[in-house]
Amino acid sequence: MKIYPVLLGCPKNRVDAEKFLAELRERGITVSLDPKEADILYVNTCAFIREAVEESLDVIFELAELKREGQRLVVGGCLVTRYREELLAELPEVDQFIGIEAYRLPEVIFSQERYCLRLEGKETPRRLLTENPFYAYLKITEGCSHACSFCTIPRIRGPLRSVPEEIILKEAKSLVSQGVQEIILVGQDVTAYGKDQGLPRLSYLLKHLAREVSPSWIRLLYLYPEGLSEEILKTIFTEKTICPYFDIPIQHASPEILKKMKRLTEPEKVLSLIEQIRKASKEAAIRTSIIVGFPGETEKDFDNLLAFLKEAQFDHLGAFIYSPEEGTLAAKMPGQISEKEKEARFHEVMKLQQEISKRRLAERLGDTTEVLIEGVDEEGRLVGHARFQAPEIDGVTFIEGEATVGDIVPVKIIRTDVYDCFASPLS
Repeated sequence: MKIYPVLLGCPKNRVDAEKFLAELRERGITVSLDPKEADILYVNTCAFIREAVEESLDVIFELAELKREGQRLVVGGCLVTRYREELLAELPEVDQFIGIEAYRLPEVIFSQERYCLRLEGKETPRRLLTENPFYAYLKITEGCSHACSFCTIPRIRGPLRSVPEEIILKEAKSLVSQGVQEIILVGQDVTAYGKDQGLPRLSYLLKHLAREVSPSWIRLLYLYPEGLSEEILKTIFTEKTICPYFDIPIQHASPEILKKMKRLTEPEKVLSLIEQIRKASKEAAIRTSIIVGFPGETEKDFDNLLAFLKEAQFDHLGAFIYSPEEGTLAAKMPGQISEKEKEARFHEVMKLQQEISKRRLAERLGDTTEVLIEGVDEEGRLVGHARFQAPEIDGVTFIEGEATVGDIVPVKIIRTDVYDCFASPLS
């Protein structure tokens, strides 16, 4: 039996799908890259925001048109969990709906049950890597217990649950044995690891990963600023395996908007944290994400955000236009901003950040660092990412010289532009 998978959404979603595919492989199902050859057409969906829902539906309809007699169309992931019963009535062309974490009960795909939302079973360390073979995401928490007014994740994925440490270590060792150089820890808030069991244990976990598994690099994504304790910072700066890369989503910098968002951290405390990080490590890179056009965002609120970004000087920034999501508190708030105004504010933020990113990268000219060589681009150039660049979301580093794909090589930065670096290998 063969399965043709289409994997949508964030890295956390990808991890779920890769575990599901690995468990199916254990049961004799192989992956096909051709939908015509497959017995099962599988879509692992995303439903975090409206655009993701639309993309998921487009893929489902596309595969439904391709489906021939004898094939089954199976839809899993966040879309199924978020919209539940509506999908049963509106998508008769889908043969089976399965919820998130399908790897916990992979046998369900062999059943005739059309709808299986909550899949009870054990966590698994098995993975079938589907992207770049040299780095891999490792999910250490599921769900979220924060109550941000704009976010659908708690409704879709439930409250915080930390993955048992022994599973994480076993999965990490398996990834390293497959040739993975960089392990990227992900979760809705990785600083919350262990809190559902009584105490935060991220620092403890990091030490075990660094010392017992010893991947070349460890990177952390999505660190709530209020969860970045002195203990975690000390571990990151002490363990050389851990990249001094800080993905700290602030979402906004106006106290009034932060209050409406139900975000806890005060902007002044974020600035203090940034100063502390940069004093501790010249190599450190700080990334953030923000939302523009949140309900009630006045010109003054937006000016506060711009002023904060100028002062903070983030190395990397992701800006998102607010989307009113069904079932969230923010969707019902007064003062919804027009799409035209949201677009204008988004472009103003990105114009400012381009200037900041260009200046921050230029400060790295002449520095030596390490780069993980990911491959060769369409122009035949070696391309990878440095310790201060996260794959897929930041810029890249082009290597001007000889190097081996898959290796981590020491380099000197010889040129920079707005987002990317150019480097020569050190002999």
